[in-house]
Amino acid sequence: MNPNSDENLNWHGEKMIEAAAEALKKNNFTVHLAAGSAEAVEKLLSLIEIKDRVACGGSRTIKQIGILEALEKRGQITAGSRPFKTPAESLESRRNSLLADVFMASPNAVTLDGKLMFLESIGNRTGGMAFGPGRVIAVLGFNKIVSSVESGWERIRFHSAPVNAKRLNLSTPCAKTGICADCSSEQRICNIEMVLRKKPKHTKYDIILINEDLGY
Repeated sequence: MNPNSDENLNWHGEKMIEAAAEALKKNNFTVHLAAGSAEAVEKLLSLIEIKDRVACGGSRTIKQIGILEALEKRGQITAGSRPFKTPAESLESRRNSLLADVFMASPNAVTLDGKLMFLESIGNRTGGMAFGPGRVIAVLGFNKIVSSVESGWERIRFHSAPVNAKRLNLSTPCAKTGICADCSSEQRICNIEMVLRKKPKHTKYDIILINEDLGY
């Protein structure tokens, strides 16, 4: 819990997380609750072995909580966490990430009935979060919990996508207006939609729900 946050908001966050956690468990995901980023990092370090090759999909949440620095301190450089020198290097790293021992990322939304929702441009994050890595870990704050798939897509299209387009300095209509235009731009980040209704077969899948407002 953030000591500077409102106790009523903390209470609401806890209730949302508890409800989502129960639904996710029923959908066969392994769920961990964290009061804040520090506790989430401790849990991640306990799940990730020092010998593991770790990769992450583009994630503001992963960067915010401090896990990348914690892994680096114990000698693990996370694939995808540093800028690439060339587009070819970027694509090769993304492909290799799909066979990492551990793949971390954050969904764009999680529903109260336990579904994980993703929207992206290339497919490396959705690919990694569905099949390939030895273990998948999804990390998110309570702000990404939504009531339904329909409300999740609304949140993603009219909040997450425009803010991420702005963060990435893309030349899309939403990066200028803040409103989704369902554009045809080559830089469009809304190319792939994925909903995980149950845990993917054969994939070790952990979800860490954090009682903080994290990511977009």
